[in-house]
Amino acid sequence: MADITLDGVLDLEEKYYEEGYTEGQEKSVKDNHLEGKAYGLQTGFQRFLVVGYIHGLIEIWSKDDSKAVQNHLKQLKELVSDIPTTNGDKEVELYEQAIGKARNKVRVLGTITKTSEKVAKLDSLLKEVGGQLQVSENVDDMW
Repeated sequence: MADITLDGVLDLEEKYYEEGYTEGQEKSVKDNHLEGKAYGLQTGFQRFLVVGYIHGLIEIWSKDDSKAVQNHLKQLKELVSDIPTTNGDKEVELYEQAIGKARNKVRVLGTITKTSEKVAKLDSLLKEVGGQLQVSENVDDMW
């Protein structure tokens, strides 16, 4: 009984503390990676759902022979074709600028072609199909 010391017990506690801490960090990194990937996929889907819808409208409006419609369609096609599909900071900024201009052009074309109903519910339709991004309310919960 004299050979048993408390130092061995304290070392054992420290060992399990370190193992638990390391395991928790690894799990957190894995969970954050999966959450980030899911967020990125949903964001990409939502962004290009808008672009796909605009492509569909272009296809519909291309049947109109009006010179004004064709002129606006040409501009809209250029805006949509210039949208980058990569995700760097510069590309995201270009996307935001181009999609804003494209949405305005879509509204103009909707008015000219008397198909404003296809444009009016665009945002609510896209939210319904693409879903709402889930962002944590508490900043501390995000990380």
